[in-house]
Amino acid sequence: MVTSADPRPGYDDPSQHLADWSELFARMVDRMVQLKARAPRASILTEHDRARLIRDNPELADLDKGVDVHGKDIMQRARFARRLGVPLPLEILRERFALAPIDIDILGSLATIERGTAFNPYTVGKNEPLQTDVAFLVALLSNSDAVLPGEVRLRFSADAPLIAHGLVELATGTGWAVDPPLVYKRVRIADRVLDFIEGAQEPPPSVLGAAGRFIGQPMPASDVLLAEPALIDQVARALARPDQLVEIVGPVGVGRKSVVGAAARALGRPMLTVDLTEVPVDARALVAVLKPLIREAHLQDAVLVLENAHEYGDSDGQSWIFQTLCDLMRRVRTPMALVVERSPKWVTRAGRVAMRFTVDFPTAEVQRRLWVRHLPPGLKLGPDTSLDALVKRYSATGSGIKEACEELGRLDVVHQRGGIATEKDIIDVVRTRLAHRLSALASVVRTTLEWSDVILPDEVLAPVFEFLNYAAHRAKIFKDWGFDRKLPYGRGLSALFSGPPGTGKTMICSLLAKELGLELYRIDLSQVVNKYIGETEKNLGRVFDEAARGQVMLLFDEADSLFAKRTEVKSSHDRYANLEVNYLLQRMESHEGVVVMTTNAETAIDPAFRRRIRFRIRFPTPDEAQRLQLWQGMMPSEAQVAPNVDLRAIAQKYPLAGGNIMNALVRAATAAQADGGAIQQHHLQRAAELEYAEMGFLA
Repeated sequence: MVTSADPRPGYDDPSQHLADWSELFARMVDRMVQLKARAPRASILTEHDRARLIRDNPELADLDKGVDVHGKDIMQRARFARRLGVPLPLEILRERFALAPIDIDILGSLATIERGTAFNPYTVGKNEPLQTDVAFLVALLSNSDAVLPGEVRLRFSADAPLIAHGLVELATGTGWAVDPPLVYKRVRIADRVLDFIEGAQEPPPSVLGAAGRFIGQPMPASDVLLAEPALIDQVARALARPDQLVEIVGPVGVGRKSVVGAAARALGRPMLTVDLTEVPVDARALVAVLKPLIREAHLQDAVLVLENAHEYGDSDGQSWIFQTLCDLMRRVRTPMALVVERSPKWVTRAGRVAMRFTVDFPTAEVQRRLWVRHLPPGLKLGPDTSLDALVKRYSATGSGIKEACEELGRLDVVHQRGGIATEKDIIDVVRTRLAHRLSALASVVRTTLEWSDVILPDEVLAPVFEFLNYAAHRAKIFKDWGFDRKLPYGRGLSALFSGPPGTGKTMICSLLAKELGLELYRIDLSQVVNKYIGETEKNLGRVFDEAARGQVMLLFDEADSLFAKRTEVKSSHDRYANLEVNYLLQRMESHEGVVVMTTNAETAIDPAFRRRIRFRIRFPTPDEAQRLQLWQGMMPSEAQVAPNVDLRAIAQKYPLAGGNIMNALVRAATAAQADGGAIQQHHLQRAAELEYAEMGFLA
């Protein structure tokens, strides 16, 4: 054992420091036992009794002096060790949790006891381990000079550092039916803190749980690809200020955590992230999960990062949780950052000055470099594959590109070609991933039809082709011809298709998407619209964000149910409904992609929407000549049709739209198959009659 008598000025390793602490604890126990034996009253030892006994009894005076000298010697040697760069866990705890000397005395004593190197001084012959309570530590650590019993007791109050940071835990001892007074509560050092003192530096999975993740060596700034590399230095300077809360705002996957990690590394710190989506919105659960992770951030001297903080408690009626969350955050002494898509509602209550930084979507050049970086070893791009064309068509985040490359590396068809990935392989992977992200809110619409199948009047087709011309030339118009300066917003391509059901609105949408090389996604309004306040806007935000990244065309079918006119505010429902419409207006103006809305009731659409829509095209019910063309054009060439079928008579008698005509043809073909022959006039007559009746008319 290395004790204070060792001539060396410092400690060579932490075990020497702990050995000296065991010696100091033994001396404090001896002093306490001798004081108790000489106490004038068996159960009470006042401060005056303690001072008198030490003054009048040479043996006690020597014990008291020995404790004082040994304690000062430990402090001196610890200071030397720090200068020499020897890490001493107790001293690390002192610095990172801003602990007072008496706190270290408590931790040192508890560590000695719970490491199994001390026994109960009152039952030495039985070798029983100590069962420490607050009263025991008060008696052990109080002395006549500097530390009074009340000071020791106050170190166990709820707001004292040892308890607030979870370094020490209190529990009810045996024999108490109710919560006992503080002095009779059992005291133990937290298991994780004891492990840290004994040299376990890495946080165990039991502490991190499902929400936490520790990154000892974050990615260096040189490996983070950003459009604005100076952002990392700015974030690092903000994190270096203990009074600031850093907000990193941006879409999912653009490298927000990488920016914080690189900034943390620049400061010489690790990073500990907490995903708040893994934490239940419950006060006790929040404390149970977050308090140990905050303690771990201090133990590691890490930057604490709260992920998805904008979603926590964001649902209707959950704002009460913010008080508990902010109380916990105010106890954090390490640098702290929030990784969010938008600023949380509670950020001003967190006790720090919020500094907001935005991580933009990666530029085309950054995306190209990300594709090159993340392609798996042994995988090559085909000779006809152009990354420049790919990133121009499909905009993706860094994490999205990384995951897409990993998926490419798992494709059998790529390995069968010797590791060569074609442009089609990449596009299929990108589209599959996009469909997965949007699957809860939208569905893909594809068509096998061609423009030759379209039967519409010229007054409808003319603006449709103007729509295509605008899509083909708008990049040159805005960028090369300078119209982007004159039109700072509203540069997207939007259209409103109105008309009765079945007149070809959705078909034209699918053909436009096919012509433009875009995926068409029909928005599922039943999934987007939510009765809870703010949820509809969040869902719409996801739709527009993914559409912007994936270069897809959005179709809002029956848009009048979502883009309806704003109403006079007579209730809270009206107010929140108008907020949804306002949000849609903002997103429509800022969205630079392609959006088409269809409606059967154009007048129900809010006038502000109609003003902002670039193309408004009305689809009329087809006339007799067009209906005949539709009956003829929709009949497949493979279908068996009786030679005496008169489609002109059917077209003349039943004013059906194209969608109804297609339904009637399928109905007639089904009836013909059931009869075991070709499609006859009566099959068509009956099918058209049923379709017409379902439209609400009598034949």
